Amino acid sequence: MPKRRDVMFGGTVGAALAGLGLALGADAADAAGATPAQGAPAGGAGGPPAATAGTVGTVSRGGPAASGPWLKRAFQLYNAPDGQSAIRRIDLPGPQDLETQWLLRRPAERVTLGMMSPSFMMDFHVANQPNILIPLFGTLVVRLKDGSEHAFGHGDILFAEDCNGIGHMSGAGPEGCFSVSVQLPKTGHCLDPKQGPTEILSGRGKPKY
Repeated sequence: MPKRRDVMFGGTVGAALAGLGLALGADAADAAGATPAQGAPAGGAGGPPAATAGTVGTVSRGGPAASGPWLKRAFQLYNAPDGQSAIRRIDLPGPQDLETQWLLRRPAERVTLGMMSPSFMMDFHVANQPNILIPLFGTLVVRLKDGSEHAFGHGDILFAEDCNGIGHMSGAGPEGCFSVSVQLPKTGHCLDPKQGPTEILSGRGKPKY
């Protein structure tokens, strides 16, 4: 029978990843044994499938290329004007860019380590609070009401804040999934989706410490 198992502990994003021997951005060089991810680019042979074409918008800011291990892809799951959940891709600047830090250096309320067995799938649900989802092993799968399916793997992050409406389905690919979920304080978009999705690469959406 398919299963999902979670392990929770308190702390910040950085502390959680450090406890796993991982790091993001500028901290990556300090992680013990940290090396760039190997394999084909996302969507190619050996990599996780790309998100469904035509259903993902892009938020582009440009910026310098990373000089060390860095994220492959970043996405945002939010409530569209029609109230349905939607996904858009975020083109992150380099790890030292201030706009990137507005996304990654955020206070966390809870960190959960989760394991989902192969092909497990949860029914439609919303994000009760914003989460940064970080697949470590296997594939995280998100299905939307419009029938589109989006797959995320090692090197991807998903900022999920579709706190209203019918939500989305989520589960694992055929190899299962082990991931980190970093729960964040509620955003203005969660409290009132009419405000539009959090602009996480600009001053609006800058975390409060």
